Amino acid sequence: MPRSRQVVYGKIAIHVYLRRPDKENFHQVRLVAYFHGTDFSVSPGLRILPFRVTGKKREELFEPKTGRVLSTHPDATKLNGQLQAWQQKIEDAFWKLAGPLGLTPVTREMMEQEMFPEAVVRVAVVEPKQLTFTQHYQQWVKDYTGIHKESYLRKFKHVPEQIETWRPKTVAGDLSESFCREYLKDMLSRKQADGSIAKQYKFLRIVAERIGLSSKASWLHYSDNAAPQLDLEKDELRKLILVHLEDPRLSEERDRWLLQCFTGRRDADMQELRAEQLTRISIDNETSVAGLIHGQTKTSKQVVVPIPPMAVAIGERWEWSFPYRTNQTRNDWIKRIAKEAGLNRLFNDLHISGGNMTDNYRPVHELIGTHSARHTAGSLILEGSEGDKSLSGYLLGHATTGNSNTDIYAKDKARRVAPKLLQAWQQVLGDLYEATPNWVSTEEGGPVRHKQARNKKKK
Repeated sequence: MPRSRQVVYGKIAIHVYLRRPDKENFHQVRLVAYFHGTDFSVSPGLRILPFRVTGKKREELFEPKTGRVLSTHPDATKLNGQLQAWQQKIEDAFWKLAGPLGLTPVTREMMEQEMFPEAVVRVAVVEPKQLTFTQHYQQWVKDYTGIHKESYLRKFKHVPEQIETWRPKTVAGDLSESFCREYLKDMLSRKQADGSIAKQYKFLRIVAERIGLSSKASWLHYSDNAAPQLDLEKDELRKLILVHLEDPRLSEERDRWLLQCFTGRRDADMQELRAEQLTRISIDNETSVAGLIHGQTKTSKQVVVPIPPMAVAIGERWEWSFPYRTNQTRNDWIKRIAKEAGLNRLFNDLHISGGNMTDNYRPVHELIGTHSARHTAGSLILEGSEGDKSLSGYLLGHATTGNSNTDIYAKDKARRVAPKLLQAWQQVLGDLYEATPNWVSTEEGGPVRHKQARNKKKK
C-alpha cells in the first residue's frame, strides 16, 4: 500500500482498498486519496465479493490494480458505477480546492469540509490539545482505517478508557513527563504486566504526535521485559497430531495450526494461503520437494518454505484455503484441542511488572494460541537440527535475504536449506513424518488412516 508523504502538487491518486471480510466473505470498501503529502479516506458503504470458489476452482472477481470488480462479478455494473461516482466526487472536491493547476495546498480537513459540509458544521472545531484521549483514539482510527489493519487499530481500544478512569476529565494537553510518571506509578501499583504498560506508552506516543510533541522524548518510552513464550515439546506435538477429534471445527483448527507450525507463518499470513503458492523446489536433477511461497505481512519479504509431507497432506485436504476465522476464535479452539490432547504440562507464564517477576504456573492447554505455532516451529527445528539457528531463522523469516527478493533468489535459498530443514522435521516427527492429522490412529501399533475419515474422503 502506498505510504509516501512526499509533497507533490498538481496530482491526486485514488486507490480502492478492501477491508477484512464478513462471514459471507464480502469486504467493505474504502477509497483513499493521496495528494499534497497527505491522504483522505472515505467509506462509501459498498460491499464487494473479491472471489468465489466453485469446487476446486477459485475465480477472481476484483482487480486490485484498477480498483474495480470484473465483469463476472454478480453486481459488476452497479458496483463499478458507484465506485466511479465516488472517485469522481473526490477528484472534483480536490480540483475545486487545489485550483486548475493543483498548486493550492489542500489538507484532509479541507476535503472533509468540502465533501461532507453538514457533518463538519455539526462538529465544533476543537484544538487537538483540548480533545480527550478517547476522542483522539476515535479520530486516529478514522484516519487510518483502510491503511492499518483492523487488529492494529483495535490494539489500543481500551487504553483511553483506562487513562480517563485513572484521571477523569483529562485531555491530551495534560500529556507531559510528570503525567507519564504518575500514570506509570498507577499502573505498577495495580501490577500491570510490562507488555500492557508498553502498549499504553505506544498509544501515548501516538497522541503526542497528534498534539505536536516529539514522540522521541525519553519519557514517552518504556522498556518492557518480555515473558517467556510457550512452545510445545516434541511429545506434545505428537499428542496434538494423534488426538481424535469428533468436532469437525476442531479438526479444521488443528490442521490449520499444524500447517502454520510447519510453514512458520503468522495468523495474518495464514489468511492469505492459496493453492497458487504451492511450488516444487529442485534439490538436484532427480529430486524435488514441496514448498510454499508467501510474502510475510510483518517483514514484507517473500520466502519459499520447504514443507514436510504431512503439511502437503493437510494443504491438499483443505485445497489450500481455510475458512476465515478470527484470531480469538482460533485461540479458543486450539485451547480446546490441547485440552482434549491432554497437554497438561505446567508452564510458568511469568507475570512481569516493572521488571519484577512473579511465577504464574498454568497448564499448556490454557496458554496455547495461534502464535504458539511459530514458537513451537522455531524451538523444534532447533532441537531436530542439533541447534542450527540458521534453519529456525529461515523458517521464521528471521534470516537475512541479501539485496534481492526475487522469486529466483528465494527458490535458490530454499533449495540449499530444504534437505536440512526437512531432515530436522523428520527427526521431530519420526514415524508421523508422512502421516495426515485427523486420519491418524495408534491402532495396530503404528499410524494409519482413521477408517471413518478415510471413507468420508472417498465419497
